[in-house]
Amino acid sequence: MSRKWLLLLLLGSPWMKAQTLKEWGAMRRILIGAAVDPSRFSEAAYASTLRAEFSKVTPENLMKWDALHPGINTYNYAPADSIVTFATQNSMQVRGHTLVWHSQNPAWLTGGGFTPTQLSGLLQDHINNVVGHYAGKVYAWDVVNEAFNDDGTLRATIWSTQPGIGLTGTGYIEQAFRWARAADPNALLFYNDYSIETVGAKSNAVFQMVQDFKARGVPIDGIGLQTHLSVGFNSGAITSLENNIKRFADLGLQVHITELDVRLPVSGGVATPADVTAQEAIYEGVVRACLKYPLCTAIQVWGVTDKYSWIPGAFPGFGSGLPFDANYARKSAYTSMITALSTAPPIINGTGLVNAASYAAGGVSPGEIAVFFTPSFGPASLVAAIVDSNFKLPTTLAESRVLFDGTPAPLLYSLAGQVSAIVPFGVAGKASTQVQYQYKGISSNTVTVPVVAVKPGLFTLNASGSGPGAILDASYKPIGADNPAAKGSVVLVFLTGGGKTDPGIDGQVSTGLPLPSLTNVSARIGGVTADVLYAGGAVGLVHGGIQFNVRVPEAAPSGDQPIIVTIGGQQSKSGVTLRVQ
Repeated sequence: MSRKWLLLLLLGSPWMKAQTLKEWGAMRRILIGAAVDPSRFSEAAYASTLRAEFSKVTPENLMKWDALHPGINTYNYAPADSIVTFATQNSMQVRGHTLVWHSQNPAWLTGGGFTPTQLSGLLQDHINNVVGHYAGKVYAWDVVNEAFNDDGTLRATIWSTQPGIGLTGTGYIEQAFRWARAADPNALLFYNDYSIETVGAKSNAVFQMVQDFKARGVPIDGIGLQTHLSVGFNSGAITSLENNIKRFADLGLQVHITELDVRLPVSGGVATPADVTAQEAIYEGVVRACLKYPLCTAIQVWGVTDKYSWIPGAFPGFGSGLPFDANYARKSAYTSMITALSTAPPIINGTGLVNAASYAAGGVSPGEIAVFFTPSFGPASLVAAIVDSNFKLPTTLAESRVLFDGTPAPLLYSLAGQVSAIVPFGVAGKASTQVQYQYKGISSNTVTVPVVAVKPGLFTLNASGSGPGAILDASYKPIGADNPAAKGSVVLVFLTGGGKTDPGIDGQVSTGLPLPSLTNVSARIGGVTADVLYAGGAVGLVHGGIQFNVRVPEAAPSGDQPIIVTIGGQQSKSGVTLRVQ
């Protein structure tokens, strides 16, 4: 393997300006979805709008009991399967809706006179069958839907008390989540409900339930806020929505806006200009509220077009609730969603700034190659840096920048939710640094991050921060099971976080002498002190990337042995190994 392996640089792909909801959503690490009916896939405008604008679909009705389980021993998967097929063909995610609900249950179930024990068996069979059928195809499920009354009391349903499955309180909800997790351990599991968008009696009851579930290890991953709204949803309600999202996210739960629409009074299908303006503000406010919290990971409208909206049937005299009109034209509600997606400030968290080799947090060191995992706005596809004619890395990449005390850092790559930056050497000697992220000229919040003199982290072959080290032999071939390091041989170990070097030039890739150098270094392999023959930069490495030339001790044990590097008294993270012959 050549030294080009050491560059830590990739060829970037061109960055394209986003135009659609799903493209802007990808730049925000958020899925933009729609509820769909596959009977309309044959309508060209319906299918093309869905493909162009949305990254996620959910069945409006075809995964509910009456559609999916028409007989006690009969499952009808074909209609819902067609949704999964469409999604797969168009690189979309599928969200399942719903496993447990008081409504749209088949007559054989509601009129069957089953005992609680029998109902429990039927529900478990349904969850096992349905979730198992879609395992690996449906990424998230609304496990239980609308289990609470508006006053926060539990709704009386066939599953709870009429006659129920033999469990009290929220026990049937808990059991459904446990069965769903067992049926597909990889699917995300959500509780979904209406009128829980803002803080109030109903959302408080849901919050108390999921808080209890989290405390007791019940497998719940998220909350679905249906968000069927009207023009009375004002700025105060938006603030309450933000607070509500925050408290669920603080529990570690994902939040999905699952059934968004904003119905308007219409006359002859036409809404007043004032109501249209109010609708714009609501759509923009809801999207902005979600974007404030990284764990708000999906926004889904309940339908694709006003042509097929449920609203006129459920609310006579109302309509025009979706971002696309009956002719599939983009409405001002659509534009307001784009405005929020394209202008809301990115959110960062200092704990997400870690060593690129070890993934250790807890501060940054001068010249450290770091990865920022939290920026909530960025290129939808990875864009990697290319050095300029002076072999320096750019400080702006695909309109992304990372600033340390106002100084733009050299960048290695940028992607929504993940950007790799090299900490400027100028932070040396400071107790902390102020870090800010920018994308498309929009600045994030500022976070304070401690500065440490050194924070050594060893690169690993699997890029996980542990396991076999990214270590080469003298001919630049990776050390591994098929190429163990001989005792007495010299191996090349690569790391970052060595602190200030001499010289140390921000973003400079070494092409020759002088190479950055380090002192006060040592190493151990298999617990045995190893001779360090060289510690510093190398041709092809950016300043801040360090090469250690280490002789494997004759006394080192054979097999996979821990390797520890110490710089300035600070040890590298344990868990990295070297295969010794």
